[in-house]
Amino acid sequence: MENISALATVASSHTKPKTTKAESGFLASILRRKDGGTGRFFKDRTYHHAVLRALNQVAWHGADISEVLQATTKMQAGDEQNWHAEWSALAERNLARAHSARNRKSRGEALLRAHTYYARAQFYLPPYDAKRPVTYDRCRKAFYEGLDTLGVPYLKIDVPYGANKLKAVYYPAPKPVRGPLIVFHGGYDTIVEELYFFLAAEATSRGYSVLTFDGPGQGAPLREQGLRFTHEWEKPTSAVLDTFLATHNRPEKIVLIGLSMGGYLAPRAAAFEPRFDGVVSYDICYDVHDAYARKIPKFAAPLRRLGLGKLVDRLAALKARSSPELKWALATAPWTHGTNGLLEMVDHLAPYTLADVARNIKQDVMILVGAEDQFIPTGQVARFRKSLINARSVTTKIYDRASGGHEHSQLGAPTLWHSDFFDWLEEKFGAPESTDLK
Repeated sequence: MENISALATVASSHTKPKTTKAESGFLASILRRKDGGTGRFFKDRTYHHAVLRALNQVAWHGADISEVLQATTKMQAGDEQNWHAEWSALAERNLARAHSARNRKSRGEALLRAHTYYARAQFYLPPYDAKRPVTYDRCRKAFYEGLDTLGVPYLKIDVPYGANKLKAVYYPAPKPVRGPLIVFHGGYDTIVEELYFFLAAEATSRGYSVLTFDGPGQGAPLREQGLRFTHEWEKPTSAVLDTFLATHNRPEKIVLIGLSMGGYLAPRAAAFEPRFDGVVSYDICYDVHDAYARKIPKFAAPLRRLGLGKLVDRLAALKARSSPELKWALATAPWTHGTNGLLEMVDHLAPYTLADVARNIKQDVMILVGAEDQFIPTGQVARFRKSLINARSVTTKIYDRASGGHEHSQLGAPTLWHSDFFDWLEEKFGAPESTDLK
């Protein structure tokens, strides 16, 4: 490849009859061609991220690589109806496979794949699209039927929360153990069922028990009761812990971990909940408001000072026509936060920062960071570490592109962050020890 003409000459000298100029030119063009991968499923990073989120579940039989890649060839970024149709079709094919499979394990794994694909299908639908609740119900049904078929032990828990109820799912360790309990919740757009693939399945295989839950603004509390997010995440988290410990022995250690925006929510809860011994930001989300505010055009502030805030919102709505990420954010915020328009959404997020509470965090802290996170500026890492003046210890893991963990929440690289997380867990709190008498 370093000397195209020389290679072409060698090729022609060993070929009879001799190649023509046209043939030699074609050979040279072949040798010159670079067939490198792009590293992305869509140019739009939000849609690329959403596909990675499905592939992230492969390790625990929640997806299969080739069928996902094939489905993406028919998808168009920004077209939520097309997105729903293709993922739903993939889910239904797996349901059909589940119903025709004679082997119990094959049947259960097909159901788990169907769950993941239904979860992806409903994701971009407008909040009040009639297909959303139907798809969400199918998603959950496939998940629990899959766990039951595979014989995975779990316990659904209803958590009293004022006049409402939160939803928790507990996955006990395969054997009675003495070791830390992992409490795990999601972020801005998660459902409790997918947390099984993100961490619970791997953790139980290593001997840990895991308590997962949907808080306000997430999963069933949002969809079935209209519960919106609260920045005071200690309230739902403490309610979940109270309900669980009312019927289970208190473990020696409890570690809280929050996914995506949960990187803010979990440390916020730990700042007010001393029953946690450790807390993990998976990954960094020190200041949600700052992350959103940085994406507002510079001309917005002077227009707002002139009383032209509605013009800013109209311009944002126009921009959303060509920006799938902005389109999704503006459509989702009225549902999850009760806000309308770009400026009101960003203003509403002002309390979602750890700046004023991080000093109250006294636990061991772990911070995971994607070096090319599209949602959270990596500069927040230094701010978070500096503010943790009373933490017992602070461990930071930054993943670059070469590692594969550079995306938001290390999507697509679960074994990478799992390795670091479980090493940290053993270092700080010890490995699970069997309590069997044998």
